[in-house]
Amino acid sequence: MKAIRIHEFGAPEVMQLEEIPDPLVGAEQVLIRVKAAGVNPLDTYLRAGVKIGDYSPTLPWIPGNDAAGIVEQVGTSVTKVKVSDRVYSQPIAGSYAELVISHESQVYPLHPSLSFTQGTCINIACRTAYYSLFTLAKATARDVVLVHGASGSVGGAAVQLALEAGLTVIGTAGSVEGMELIKRLGAQQVFNHRDPDYLKQIQDTFKGIDIVLEMAASSNLTKDISLMNPAGRIIVIGGGKSVEVDPVAIIGLGISIIGVRLSLLESQENEAIHASLYRSVENGALRPIVDREFPLAEAAKAHHAVEKSGSLGKICLIP
Repeated sequence: MKAIRIHEFGAPEVMQLEEIPDPLVGAEQVLIRVKAAGVNPLDTYLRAGVKIGDYSPTLPWIPGNDAAGIVEQVGTSVTKVKVSDRVYSQPIAGSYAELVISHESQVYPLHPSLSFTQGTCINIACRTAYYSLFTLAKATARDVVLVHGASGSVGGAAVQLALEAGLTVIGTAGSVEGMELIKRLGAQQVFNHRDPDYLKQIQDTFKGIDIVLEMAASSNLTKDISLMNPAGRIIVIGGGKSVEVDPVAIIGLGISIIGVRLSLLESQENEAIHASLYRSVENGALRPIVDREFPLAEAAKAHHAVEKSGSLGKICLIP
């Protein structure tokens, strides 16, 4: 099979398309023919050699945590899915490939209304949005949530899930196209975070914010603190460089700042999130947004696209 592998950390161009042996299926594993692979900011961090917590991939490495496709083979103990099922999954060894192996527990049915590219949005982007809102921030219908960077894949999912739960939703984007997308999703207020006065505009419109979902903490975390209600929750989904914050402001308002790490989810809670996301798709509340598709061989271009701000949804690779 063909797969993208890296043999050294560095710029996007370290990713190379290679021919490698097809993976072998274990008893509790599923072989999936990949129709689309999602590209996430996490992939770009790891490719560049950034250590995430205590994790750094072993080289050579196939990037990617989002695959959607068709079940090609199942292990002897597998009962959850069967050959020819449409699924999405988190592969064992990376999704930038024509074939992937996943543990049965990490394979989920792809709703018939969704395309394979939309399926790549569920495992990381939509699950991150749900986990951030409801597990970490403990969102309720009385909360006002600011989605800082709402035109991206995680942000767009967060807007839709928050609206489904009855929250008041504010979204920001850095372009007219992004703002229009957020409006179409139904956010009650939309602001351009490139506008020098956008923080004042938010403060003039809302007494305070209960929850912030932050995609760019290195740029916005200090600003977020200035917007918060007492006992507010800032959920840090994306970052980059280090940032200084005022501990007195945090203490004075009783703010919680919480980082997102999906691998900390317990299996039962993880299953419940996937089931809830399926129901949200089923009832029409959640429609994952896909921005652009690249051929597998152009993985470097896809990473450059993810690293630039302004994506309007998910970026995918097509094997």
